[in-house]
Amino acid sequence: MNSHPKPAHASTSGARRPLRVLFVEDSEPDTILLAHSLERGGFAPATARVDTPEAMEAALQEQSWDLILCDHAMPQFSAPEALELVKKHRLDVPFVIVSGYIEEETAVAAMKAGAHDYIMKDRLARLVPAVERELREAEIRRARQKSEADLLRAHEELELRVEQRTADLRAANEKLCSVLQERRRLENELLEIAENERRRIGFDLHDDLGQKLTGISMMMKGLEQRLASKNHPCLNEARRIQQLLEEVIHHTHNLARQFSSLDVKGDDLSTVLKGLAGNVQKLFEIRCGLTIKGLLPELPHDITVQMYKIAQEAVSNAIKHGKASRVAIDLIMEPEQLLMSIQNDGLPFSHPEASKNRMGLRIMNFRADTIGATLVIKPNKSGTLVTCALPTRNGKTSPPGKSGRKESLAEQVASETVSGIKQI
Repeated sequence: MNSHPKPAHASTSGARRPLRVLFVEDSEPDTILLAHSLERGGFAPATARVDTPEAMEAALQEQSWDLILCDHAMPQFSAPEALELVKKHRLDVPFVIVSGYIEEETAVAAMKAGAHDYIMKDRLARLVPAVERELREAEIRRARQKSEADLLRAHEELELRVEQRTADLRAANEKLCSVLQERRRLENELLEIAENERRRIGFDLHDDLGQKLTGISMMMKGLEQRLASKNHPCLNEARRIQQLLEEVIHHTHNLARQFSSLDVKGDDLSTVLKGLAGNVQKLFEIRCGLTIKGLLPELPHDITVQMYKIAQEAVSNAIKHGKASRVAIDLIMEPEQLLMSIQNDGLPFSHPEASKNRMGLRIMNFRADTIGATLVIKPNKSGTLVTCALPTRNGKTSPPGKSGRKESLAEQVASETVSGIKQI
């Protein structure tokens, strides 16, 4: 491999462009001539010349080249062989054939094989423009390849980040689902605790407070009789106290029945609601009927319990707050929902602003939310209408929806159960 330093007579009229040129040429004079042509074109070539495959292999391994100028036919080498070496090293270097003679078909074949241009040695005026063009296109190709590589790397990084983010979101979602399931479990347990506490309060009212009030009433009755025999001036006051005691005893008995008597018994919704209607008629001596329209779907036990509790609370409110004398419970199977309605003829339901803090109503809404149902309470022409719509699909209940509660049931019941007990 022969190197040719930059000639001393290079023009200093302007900055020359450095250019590393590998000449694949067996003629030293032709190599010098080509180097001078490049210098006159404004380049400062750093050159090396090879004329065998081994020398070219060594040159390609030793350093990088900006341009390869190759003679077409040499005693020990040829342009097609040189081009194969360039391909072997996967180099994107402008490869220009410079030959004293080359047939057009051969030149075209060389171009198809990967050569970028061919120039006749007797027309070296084309050399510099061709070199400049190929250098520009090589720069464009390198820039495009760099952009594509950068884009591919960015795409791979983005995919990795997406995978990592997806994994993080999946883990967060699983954790959130676990937290929500645990919260729902705790709230359902709290509902059961509230029910058990409600029954306990009912038994205490009946067995403890009720009996003590009855004993006080008997003592007060005896006092009233003694005052009457003596025509005592406090007789009327004693009778008034006795009347108030009887009212308190009657109210206590009603509370005891409401707290402890209406428990779910049975497996399907129609059976438990029928039992509810029967208990209401028996205990409170008001008319309460159940009407069923359509074929009811099989409901999971928890949905049956929650819908029963909603109906129970609605009936209890009708008796306690609405002073109703008739309650009608309807179960209607519609195409995409199971509709349960509880209607009474008592006092109309008060405005939401006046009743929004009632614990019973808030628990009713929570029960509906836990099974994915929609609860609506509104005044009717006479009394109040409570509707609970449970979505169904193909005769089966839909999964519960997401709750929109701003305050957990635990917070509600914990504070409101205490205040409700204090009022009793």
